[in-house]
Amino acid sequence: MAAEYTLSERGTLSFVAGLPASVKVLLLNNAGFNLGFYMLLPYLAKHITDGFGYAAGFAGFVMGFRMLSQQGLFLVGGTLADRLNYQTVIMTGCALRVAGFGLFGAVAHPAGIVAAAFMTGFAGALFTPAYQALMARLTEGDGQRERIYALQNVTTAVGAFGGPLFGLLLLRFGFGVLCAVAAGIFFLLLLLQLRYLPRMEGSEHASALPVLQDWKAVFTHRDFILFSFFMSAYYLMFNQLYVLLPLSSPNDASVAAIFTLSSVFGAFFQMPVSSLAVRLFSRPVRLAVGLGLMSVSFLFLLADWGRIFGMAINPLLTAGVLTIGTLVVFPPAISMVPELGGERRQGVCFGVFYLFAGIAGAAGGALTASLWTWNATALISLLCGTGLLFSVFLWRHARSVESRSRRKRTT
Repeated sequence: MAAEYTLSERGTLSFVAGLPASVKVLLLNNAGFNLGFYMLLPYLAKHITDGFGYAAGFAGFVMGFRMLSQQGLFLVGGTLADRLNYQTVIMTGCALRVAGFGLFGAVAHPAGIVAAAFMTGFAGALFTPAYQALMARLTEGDGQRERIYALQNVTTAVGAFGGPLFGLLLLRFGFGVLCAVAAGIFFLLLLLQLRYLPRMEGSEHASALPVLQDWKAVFTHRDFILFSFFMSAYYLMFNQLYVLLPLSSPNDASVAAIFTLSSVFGAFFQMPVSSLAVRLFSRPVRLAVGLGLMSVSFLFLLADWGRIFGMAINPLLTAGVLTIGTLVVFPPAISMVPELGGERRQGVCFGVFYLFAGIAGAAGGALTASLWTWNATALISLLCGTGLLFSVFLWRHARSVESRSRRKRTT
C-alpha cells in the first residue's frame, strides 16, 4: 500500500491546471454525469403521476427499479471494465443514458417507462465502476491521489447543485424539453470521451482466467471485503440526506435548503476540509472522524430549535455536520479501494464496493421508512450508535492494514 498521502499546499486552481488531460476529462465527465442526472431524476416521479396520471405506487416502482438496475449490476459493469477497456464501457454508459433519458421524454406507455428506467440504471452500473477504475489506473503511484478524489467529490457536488436548478428552469418548457437537454448533455460527454479519453485496456484484459475467478479473488480478499462492509455505514448515513432529513423537515423550503446547503458545502469546502484533515490526522483517523461526524449529526433531530426564514434549524444543522463528515471520509476511503485490491481488478473491486454501498443505502431507506413514524427517537439512536460503532471498526481495520503494509515494506 502506498505511503500516507500529503496534500500539496498549492492552490486548487494551479493543482487542477497541472493534472494530466485524461484526469481533467474524467473530472469534467463526473460533473456532467451528475448535472444531467440531477436535472431529470428529481422531477421524474412527479411527472409520472401528474403528467401521465399513473398511480404513486407505479412511480415508486419505477424509481426503485431504476435504483435496483444500477446497484444490482455494479459488479457486471466493473467486470466489463476490467475485461474490455475503460473508455468503451464509460461511453456505453453514457449512450444508455442518452437513450434512457430520451425514452422518458418520448413515451407514456408503462412498458416504455420501465425500459427507460432500466437503461438509466444500467448506465450508472457501467459508468461508475469503469470511471473509478480508470481514475485509479491513471493515478496509480501518485501521492496526490487522495486530493484528486477530493476534486472528484467537488465535481459531484457541483453537478448535484446545478442539476435541479437547471431542471426546474427547463420544466417551464415542458418535460420533453428537459429530457432532451439532459440526454444532450450525455451525448456531449460521449463525444468528449471519444476524443480525449485514453483507450486503456482493463487490468484483466489479457487474463485467461474465467470471470468467476476474478469475483472469487475479490470476494475472498478479507481486508477488502471488511473495508467495504465497514464503509457501507457511510452510505447508510449518507442516504438519510434523501430519506430521513426530508421526512424531518416541516416544509418544502426546508427540504430545498438542506440539499442546497449540502451541495454548496461539497463544492466550496471539500478541498480546504481535506487539506486540514490531512494535516491533523492519519488516514485511519480521518476515516473514523468523518464517519463519526456523520453519525452524531442525527442527534440534532432530537431537538427543535425553531426556524430561520421559515426553514427548520435542526435538519439544517444535521445536513451541515453530515456533509462535513462526508468531506472528511470520502477521499481517503475511495483512495483505499484500488490499494486494497492490489491495483488490480479495479473494476470488480469498485463494483463490489458499490454493491455493498447500494445494499446499505437501500436498507437504510427501508429502515427509516419503517421506524420514523413508529419511534423517531429509536431510529435516530440506532443510526447514531451504528455509525459510531462502524467508525471504530473502520479505524481499527485501516490502522491494521497500514501497519501490516509498513512492516512488509521494511522487510
